[in-house]
Amino acid sequence: MIKYLLLSTGIVLHVLSYVILFKRIEPLYIHFYSFVWWSYILIIDSIYALKKNKFLIFKNSLIFLIVISAGFWCIFELINLRIQNWFYINLPRELGQRWFMGYLLSYGTVIPAIYVTKEIIHSLIGKIKIKNTYVKNYTVYAITIGFFMLFITLLLPEYFFGLAWVSTGLIFDGYNYKVGNRSFAGDLEKGCIDNLLASMLGGAFCGFLWEFWNNWAVTKWVYTVPFFEDLKLFEMPVLGYTGFIVFGFETIAFLNFLEGILSEMKKMVALTLIMAFICFFTFPLIDRYTVFSYIAKINEIDFIDKKKIELFKNKGIKTSYKIDMESLNKDEREMLELMHLKGLGVFNLKKLTQNSINSIEELSLIDEETFSKIIGEHRKRRIRVFLKAAKNKKRP
Repeated sequence: MIKYLLLSTGIVLHVLSYVILFKRIEPLYIHFYSFVWWSYILIIDSIYALKKNKFLIFKNSLIFLIVISAGFWCIFELINLRIQNWFYINLPRELGQRWFMGYLLSYGTVIPAIYVTKEIIHSLIGKIKIKNTYVKNYTVYAITIGFFMLFITLLLPEYFFGLAWVSTGLIFDGYNYKVGNRSFAGDLEKGCIDNLLASMLGGAFCGFLWEFWNNWAVTKWVYTVPFFEDLKLFEMPVLGYTGFIVFGFETIAFLNFLEGILSEMKKMVALTLIMAFICFFTFPLIDRYTVFSYIAKINEIDFIDKKKIELFKNKGIKTSYKIDMESLNKDEREMLELMHLKGLGVFNLKKLTQNSINSIEELSLIDEETFSKIIGEHRKRRIRVFLKAAKNKKRP
């Protein structure tokens, strides 16, 4: 009975996630990502429980898993400080909302989502046998190559950023093989490839959902991947989707490491504390270097007539994305559209208006160097995101 109840709850919450987003129900729509992912995980975990008579995610260890998952993803946020492949826009200004709902709960979905998706896929494809494959000195090769990939990624991020999504997977799988945890290398020695395939397919499927839901969200990430800034599906460069396949391998390799210490409570608690430390070390760095803009509150907007602002406040409108464009005059509408362009934000808008740039069309006419100096952003790949969006918007 509980399985059907949780499945129904997940479906209702999932539908409500879209209602909250498209109706712009404040302040919940800012956290669409967390709602849509946790409801998805609840649905898939309930389906798995109906099939296998056990829950993978929604059990006593859920809080541990959320913290560990968030810490795991923070490793890549730290790497991103160097490779600068994505940034965040339209985040809530309130620290509690941003850190708890925006970072902890959102990053906390990474391992649960890939794990439960992978297990469902695994149950569908069944066992797949191949010829037994043995790699001599696998642990040494995997860990050495993994650390080398990580090193060269950090040394030359402009060219080797893609290796970040392979390196830690090799390190964890090499370690797992060495200590006797479940590993992909161990599976291949037994002639079993189904776990590897399910992990990669799980990563690919979740990757598509990440990008699909991110595309509709207001609070979201934007990519600035070198050499692949043009051909995109949603926000992600098309070739970037191959990274999700590898990320599935990487995440399950980490989960295999995690399962190796699950039976020892002291180790589990210690790992959770370490991951919590990584989170709260990383969150301020994300705020400082990866967050580009915060969602504009209604009382921060000074380009709309004050009487209209008061009317909006009386209607309970708290953020700029809730404003009805039809209620604005031409100049106000152009300014609001400029502020919302790829999440440019109210503070950057004010810098532009101080330099007589008051519309998307006017922004499209300036060069990278000028834009960079005006808003004080030295990362040129970020600059190109906004100028390209302005030029595309300008086209009839």
